[in-house]
Order: sequence, then C-alpha cells, then structure tokens
Amino acid sequence: MTTYHRRAALGLLGTGMAVLAGCSGSSDDGNGSSNENAGDGDEPTGDGDIDGENGDLPSYASILPQGDDPSYFYGAIDAETLTTLLNDEGAAEGTEPTDPLIGNPVIMAVLFGRFGSQASLRAYENNDETPADEGVLIDANGVYAIKGQYDRSGLVADLESAGYTADAETDAYSIYSDDESGEVAGVTDTVFALTTPNPNDDSFDPVAAVERVLETAVGDRAPKHEVDGDFEWLLRASSTDGMALCRYTEAEAFDPATLGNDQVDANSLEFAFGAVEGANGIHQQLSIAGESATASAVVTYADEGSVDLDRLESALGTDADSVDFGQDGPAVAIDAEYGGDIVEE
Repeated sequence: MTTYHRRAALGLLGTGMAVLAGCSGSSDDGNGSSNENAGDGDEPTGDGDIDGENGDLPSYASILPQGDDPSYFYGAIDAETLTTLLNDEGAAEGTEPTDPLIGNPVIMAVLFGRFGSQASLRAYENNDETPADEGVLIDANGVYAIKGQYDRSGLVADLESAGYTADAETDAYSIYSDDESGEVAGVTDTVFALTTPNPNDDSFDPVAAVERVLETAVGDRAPKHEVDGDFEWLLRASSTDGMALCRYTEAEAFDPATLGNDQVDANSLEFAFGAVEGANGIHQQLSIAGESATASAVVTYADEGSVDLDRLESALGTDADSVDFGQDGPAVAIDAEYGGDIVEE
C-alpha cells in the first residue's frame, strides 16, 4: 500500500486554499456536500444499481453554466475537506498517486491551491460573509467560483482600489478585470468568481466566461443540468462528498486525441482520463476521514455495447485496499477504499 502525505501530494500550500479554508465551511444540501452524509443516499455502491433518476443534485449545480463547447469539466471541494488537508502537520515527502481515482482529485486540489491573486483574494477575504457551515469552491470550465455570501459593494470597492476596472455592471452582478495580469473577477451577492486568460486556448474569453457563471448564478441563464438530461443524470448518479470532479461530452464518446493524460499547465500536471476512452462521461469523488479515504466514480457510455469494463478495471482503484465495480446498462460504478492512504504516517 502506498502512502500519500496530504500536504506533500496535494500541494495545498497556496494562499487561496488557506484563505478559503479559514472563511468557509461545507453545505448540508445535496447528495454528499456534507461529510455527515457519507455512505447514505444515492452513492454508487458497485452493485449495478446506479440511480441517476432520483439522486439529489449538488448544491452548486445551479451555478454550473451551459456553454457552446460540447465538452465540459467541473471540479469542487468543500471547506471541511480543505480544513482537514491544511491541518495535516505531516510535511514528509510522499509519492505521487498513480491511481486516477486519487490522482485526478489530487491534481484538481493542486490547481485550486493556485487560485487567485493577492489583490483579489484580499478583496474576497475582506468581504466574505459566508457562515462557517456553508460554501464550496468550484472550477466551472476554467472559472473558479466560491459559492457563499458577500458584501458585493465592499468587494467591488476593494477591487477598484487595487486597480481593477469595470467590464460589466448590472443590478445582479459586477465584473472587473486587471489589465496587468488579465485576471477577471466577478461578484454577486452569493458567488465570487475568478479566471485568467488561457494561454493554450486563444478562443477563451475570460470576461465572457465569468459572465456565464454569474448569469447562471442569478437565474438569467439556465444551468447546464437543466438543458442537458445526460449531464443531469450523471450528477444525480454520483456522490459529491469532499472533492468531486467531472469530465463530460455531448458527443457519443470523448475524443481520444485529447483525452489520455491532459497537461494542464507548464509544470506538467496531468489528469489521467485514459481509462475512460470510449466513454462520454466520468464523475469522480474522493473523501478523506480520519486515517482512511474512499473514492467513487460513475462512468457513462453512449450504449451498453460500448462499455469497456476491462479497461476500467485495469486502471482504476489500482492502489486501493478494496475496489468494487458494478455495471448497469451503459453505466459503471466504481467504489474504492484506501485504509491509511493519503494520511500522515
């Protein structure tokens, strides 16, 4: 069994993570947005009974926007998990996870740790009014959004004092950008969102991307799950406890040329999605409690004949103490337990 030290493997030393863990908590809404619900509700059990019809949506589904791109990515982490990880005093070096059930959430957490500039995080911290038992950090297709409660006017004033200039102002939201860094910040009474230009995608418009999230949050745009039944099914079938991430396409299958190991920055951080070649959706979840961790995933295909169970079994849960696979038509559920992984020795 491999031990992954939380602080070493997850790289959660970024200013953004420390600020968020100190100011927000986890919500008790949704199917697993609170660790108190672990093991209950509609979590996939690996027994072939995968319920995407009656499961609850995560509390943050209402801010996941619909866009023009048929491919979709989101990630989320609750503050209870942030606090657990940041309070680990074990700084000894651990090995990087090779099991994608752990590795993909780890990469997502590392990216969250690089969230925000000093100026935008200072404005956030000064004007965050989120109760301790609410709030979650989300990556919605490249826009980082924190669902909470904010003093919008105070946050805007702090951004202006830091040199940000207005891009859009409505009764419901404000969008500001920093010309020097290219960072774009948006705020409503309940969402604070940030993004920067994507050096790997010239078509990515950071102002438009932030505006999509804010319009969705205030009800001016339908969220992704309301216009895409397959995406809604995947959310309802999956657990969102602790850390969650989802990759999805409206096509019949992911493009194999862009799936595999996807480099996400210049430091060669890579998501490992090669196991789901031929699929069109994967939703993963990782929870850490005490000296153990649990991971689950739901993988969907266009039809039952496309399911590649051998590929999934050979790549997912390889570092687990126990792992269970269950198929229900064109969907596969995976549950894994890591007794002692991702914890300090």
